[in-house]
Amino acid sequence: MIYRVGLPLVFVFLWSSAFVTGKVAVIYATPFALLFVRFVIVAALFGAMMVLAALWAKRSLQASSPNDTSALGGTRDSWPIIGASALVGVTLHGFYLGSVFLALSMGVPAGLAALIVSMQPLFTSFLAIFLFGEAMRRIQWAGLVIGLAGVALVLVPSINGAVPLAGLGVTLFGLLAVTSGMLMQKKFGNNIGLMKGNFIQAAAAACFYAAITPLLETLQIDPQLPFILAMSWQILAVSLGAYMILIILIKRDSMAATSSLLFLVPPTTAIMAWLGFDEPLTIIGIAGFALASTGVYLVNRYAAAAKS
Repeated sequence: MIYRVGLPLVFVFLWSSAFVTGKVAVIYATPFALLFVRFVIVAALFGAMMVLAALWAKRSLQASSPNDTSALGGTRDSWPIIGASALVGVTLHGFYLGSVFLALSMGVPAGLAALIVSMQPLFTSFLAIFLFGEAMRRIQWAGLVIGLAGVALVLVPSINGAVPLAGLGVTLFGLLAVTSGMLMQKKFGNNIGLMKGNFIQAAAAACFYAAITPLLETLQIDPQLPFILAMSWQILAVSLGAYMILIILIKRDSMAATSSLLFLVPPTTAIMAWLGFDEPLTIIGIAGFALASTGVYLVNRYAAAAKS
C-alpha cells in the first residue's frame, strides 16, 4: 500500500521541483545550454551505473557457476529496440523540454505553458484507448475533467497580457511531444532494461541538444553556487529520480492513472514557488489544488479497481 501510494507522491514532488530549480538555473545559463549540460551529465551517470550493474552481475554469475561461461555475454538489444528508445529520449527530453524552454524565452507566461502541457493526460488517455485497449470508465473521465479544472483555477489568474502566437504554437508542439513520448514509452519501454533505456534516452537527448544549441543560442553558463545546486538537483532528483519513477509507474499502471498525476504538478509547483519565492497563492489556487487532487484520486482509484 505504501509503495502504491508513496511512489506517485514522491514522483509529483520531484517532478514539480524541476520547475522551481529550473527557475533558479536559467538565471545563470541560457536554456538550451542548461539542458545540454544536464543531459550530458545524466547520460554519463546512467552509463556508469549500467557498467557497474553489468560487472556486478558478471561477478555474481561467475561466483555461482564458475564453470558456466555461456551466459557471460548477456543479451544484445536489436537496433530497432535501441532506436525506439533513442526516439523516446529525443521526444521527451528533447522536443518536449526544449519546446517549453523555448516558449518561455519567447515570452509565453510560465503559467500558460504549464496549463497547456498539463492537458497531456486528456490526449494520452484518449489515444491509449485505441493504442493499448485501455478502458476508461465514466468516473475516470470525470476525474480527468475535474483535474484539468483544478489546474486551470490555479494557473489562469496568473495569465494576463498578450501571448505571442509563435510561442503558443511552440508550446502546443511541446504538448504533442510529451503525449507522443509517454505513449511510445508505454509501447516500447518493456522491450529494454530500465538502466540501459535511460542511458540511451539521455544520450540521445544530449546529442539532440548538441546539434540544435549552436543554431538557437550562444551558449552561456555562469557556474555560481546557486546554479551548481539547482543543476545538481535537476540531474539527481529529477532526471535520475523522477524520470525512473515515471517509467516504473508507466509499466505498472494504466496510462490514464500515470498521466493523471501530472495534474498535480502545476498546483504543487505553485505551492513550492509560494514557499521559496513568495509568489502569491490565493484561495482560488488552494481550491484548484483540491480539485486537482480529487481528479487524480478518481482516475487512480478506479483504474486500480479495473486492473484487479
